[in-house]
Amino acid sequence: MHIRLLIGIATVIAFAFLVFHLLFGKDSIPEQRRIVKEIELYQKEIDSLTKVLEQRDELIQKLKTDSLYKEEILRTRYGMSREGEKAFQLVK
Repeated sequence: MHIRLLIGIATVIAFAFLVFHLLFGKDSIPEQRRIVKEIELYQKEIDSLTKVLEQRDELIQKLKTDSLYKEEILRTRYGMSREGEKAFQLVK
């Protein structure tokens, strides 16, 4: 009879320890959910930054190969003009 009682108590203690560990331990269920949310957040940031990098790569490629695009940038951003060309700037 004592052995059954000791086994029962040991089982209850082990079960209580397991439940405590699952709810409040280092690898608890709430901690795992928090980590999953954090990973999702970082993945969204990575995706966003990947899009920015792709856009920059496209811009670099256009600047290397597209002379009309380079001319447009020089004219609009830097106000440059061709030799002998008159440029007028409208002020609001």
